[in-house]
Amino acid sequence: MSKDRWSAAFTQAGLNWPGPTPPGSLAEVRAAFPDMEEADLRRAVWTALGQPRPRSLRLSPQARTRLSHLAELRDVFSPADAARVGAELTEERELAADLLTVRPWLPSETPAREVLNAVLRGEWSGLLALLGEHGPWVYAATVADLQTLARLNGELVAAASRADEESLLDAALASRHTFPALLARLEATDYRRPSPGPAPDLAALEAAFWWEAERQARAAHERWQARRR
Repeated sequence: MSKDRWSAAFTQAGLNWPGPTPPGSLAEVRAAFPDMEEADLRRAVWTALGQPRPRSLRLSPQARTRLSHLAELRDVFSPADAARVGAELTEERELAADLLTVRPWLPSETPAREVLNAVLRGEWSGLLALLGEHGPWVYAATVADLQTLARLNGELVAAASRADEESLLDAALASRHTFPALLARLEATDYRRPSPGPAPDLAALEAAFWWEAERQARAAHERWQARRR
């Protein structure tokens, strides 16, 4: 998250971040606000991370299993498909950010309704999917690519479900990919069941997912540009 975005988000949460760069851990936030009650501090940080109501959604056993399963899948094989699906999903808040963050060659201000058209023009046909009801949107060229992304997202969900809140907050603060981070989105639910043992490197797991999503997008973009030439 950029310094400006963090400062604005933290101010909205009722705090003024004093540092020149965004914090990378909960310990840094504690050091900046030593007199603040821990529960209030954590609530403010979650709000600043884009999750104002952590753990407010109670999951049924069936809903819990869907956290790492495909929640939406659309074929995008033509400009007509892109226009239709883009119009249907224009209210999906994270769709544009998720697709654009791994495609730095596209303008970051591309309107949500036009993002699929822009991706299609750069990579041609693919599969648009939502990986879990609180997961990321992805655009993959093949079923194999989609399976790879689903696996990486599943590993993140599984690891995060065993982690404690401090580990989650540290990893979400360290994320520099999307806002809210995937870990912050998941925290809308009561999916976590902390277990003893060393904390997994959640920040690395989230980074691995976004790295692979960008690698796939760049490869598809380069293949399509080569074919057009």
